[in-house]
Amino acid sequence: MKRSQAGFTLIEIVVAMVLLASMMALLYAGLMFALRAWDAADANGRKVADRRLAENFLRREVSEVFPMRWKDAMRLRFAFEGQTDALRFVSTRAAGVTLGGLSLVGLRVEPGKDERTRDLVMRRAMADTDVEDFAPLDRAEPTLLYAGIDSVAFSYFGSGNDFSDPAWSDTWGYINRMPQLVRMRVKDADGRALPDVVMKLGMAEEAGCLENAFQRGCLPRRPTTQ
Repeated sequence: MKRSQAGFTLIEIVVAMVLLASMMALLYAGLMFALRAWDAADANGRKVADRRLAENFLRREVSEVFPMRWKDAMRLRFAFEGQTDALRFVSTRAAGVTLGGLSLVGLRVEPGKDERTRDLVMRRAMADTDVEDFAPLDRAEPTLLYAGIDSVAFSYFGSGNDFSDPAWSDTWGYINRMPQLVRMRVKDADGRALPDVVMKLGMAEEAGCLENAFQRGCLPRRPTTQ
């Protein structure tokens, strides 16, 4: 009696190769999905961390707003401009590591690298003794704070005089007063609103004055350099 030979038929080999190829394709798809998910989570984590750093930086910056008064013989005019999409003020933080004195600071939204998104940037310039407005900020280099956003809206809490209750407004229209709080609302590139950032000004309006005992008033305090 002839013994049967052990082995695989051609059909069995083809079926095994098809099954192995299917398993490899599923494993590759799963691996690529995991890698994409990891990259997305890592990028989102970095974005959240960067924005948290920017938020903390802005809180410190606004807390050091200096109520400087422009040189104007006709009226009291603080160096503070608050619009819905832009904010300009004077900070006690120097404009550079080797520079002293006060600095002009501007925050605004500008076009980003992607045409569909925009960035919140900060510009900083030295507030020398001859400065009369925020024009030096137009020549300053931008520093990126929030990247890849849709919009930023600032609002301001305060009152125009000592007899009215403070309230929120989209723009700050009182040139002879300083607000108490600044609120920033950011919309992400996908239209999702981020948590509001409310920042408190740390200095009172009197901090920008030099006491004048002879005239029983105060003189505008000017920026100094070291």
